[in-house]
Parts: sequence; C-alpha cells; structure tokens
Amino acid sequence: MFTTALNFNGKAEEAIDFYANVFGYEVKDEDIYRWENGLIAHAEISIYGKKLMLADVDFNHECFAGFSLSINLTEVDELKQIYTNLSTGADIIMPLGKVEWSEYYGLLKDKFGVTWQFNLD
Repeated sequence: MFTTALNFNGKAEEAIDFYANVFGYEVKDEDIYRWENGLIAHAEISIYGKKLMLADVDFNHECFAGFSLSINLTEVDELKQIYTNLSTGADIIMPLGKVEWSEYYGLLKDKFGVTWQFNLD
C-alpha cells in the first residue's frame, strides 16, 4: 500500500493541528513519535479513511523537501525485497532497521531522484 508522506522543516506539529482542524481528526498521543529535540519524527493521521504521514525533516538534505512516497506493508520479506530492488543506484539515506514506530523502517532516494520510505505495519 502507498501512503502519502508530507515533510516539514520544523512545522509538522503545526501542520498536524491545522489538518486535524480542517478535516475533523482527533490527534492521539499514540499517533505521534518525537525526536529527542521535540520535533515530530513520525506522525499518522487519517483523512477520509486514508493514512497521511507527517514528519519534521532537515530540508538541507534535498531528498526531504516536500514529499516522499511511503510503502507500508505487513510482510517483512516483501518489504525487504522491494527495498533491495529500489536500492539499485540509489542514495541510501536510512537502511532498513528498527525505529520507535516500526520493526522495519528505511529511506532511500532512487536513481531517478524519488524519495521512498519503507514501513512495516
């Protein structure tokens, strides 16, 4: 499944509050994971039944500016295979590994310049 992932340069919490107000979504603490500095590492909200991921990222790394595509799967082997296939000629930003919100998460910019996030649901 593909999920839209929006990246913000320190404004993710403001964006979450804004979108929650616009679309009538109640933000829950368990939907938000923070970096040690308090910025949003990963957040998920639901708009019309579709997941939207949001995060604070450093726009100094051009792959983070604006948006990325996120692949959210439930099968580890399938996630690893797709990550491996897209890794050919890619800039590996974050190898697949455990993070607070998932057993497997990774990030790469493919050979065409598209940024992909990988997340095990």
